[in-house]
Amino acid sequence: MNKRDGSMADDCSQKTITAVETSFDILETLDDLEPAGVSAIAEQLKMSTSTVFNHLNTLLQRGYVVKEGTEYRRSLQFLADGGTVRQRRDAASLLKEKVEALAGSTGEIAGAAVEERGQRVIIARSSGDMATADKIPIGNHSTMHWTSLGKAILACLSPARRAEIIDRHGLPRGTERTLTERDELEDALEEIRRQGYAIDDEEHLRGVRGIAVPVLDDDQNVIASIGITGPQSRFRSSYLADLLDSLEYAKNEIEVRTRY
Repeated sequence: MNKRDGSMADDCSQKTITAVETSFDILETLDDLEPAGVSAIAEQLKMSTSTVFNHLNTLLQRGYVVKEGTEYRRSLQFLADGGTVRQRRDAASLLKEKVEALAGSTGEIAGAAVEERGQRVIIARSSGDMATADKIPIGNHSTMHWTSLGKAILACLSPARRAEIIDRHGLPRGTERTLTERDELEDALEEIRRQGYAIDDEEHLRGVRGIAVPVLDDDQNVIASIGITGPQSRFRSSYLADLLDSLEYAKNEIEVRTRY
């Protein structure tokens, strides 16, 4: 049975792609019939067997259906995709939870960010009782190279992706401490990868320092970063070391809880 509700077309102002809808119709029909052959699916959907075969063959090549003899069924790729979506959703919830906990325990400004279209985007932020004025809102976009949250992510991306981001957004200067040369930035990112954390040493705003760590998925790909920001006068080396311990603990808990 085709589960797509025809009334949706009346409520949707945007056009859809017929070929994509057909593939989803076939997948939803497999939900009812699987395993099923081309003829059974075509009869159920009132389509030609050649159309159904072409769509099934495409889905087969992309790994979303498997063929057993002359019959097809959906593959476990959907389980993998669903697991990835759930992991990201769970990670977002945990990031917010941990950011609030970090702000409470340190008294500083804690935040979490992701990369989107080559920029650092704040997805969670919380201020503790010692925090200075926090004017950066959730959803704030910024170039990656001049904040600890951005550099923690940038360091973990592939060289090709980093080059693409820099080509697109450049390396604008925020203060006299901003890294604006590619070679200089790459050296700093290599150090971040080696030590496992990034520091913003008044590179975005004068008088503000920050420290951040990357959050990784099962395949060691960076999915976010979490960090703590505050006044340069308080964020000295010994204090940063204490903050790093808190960040590492939060990072490890997020990674473990989203993997298992």
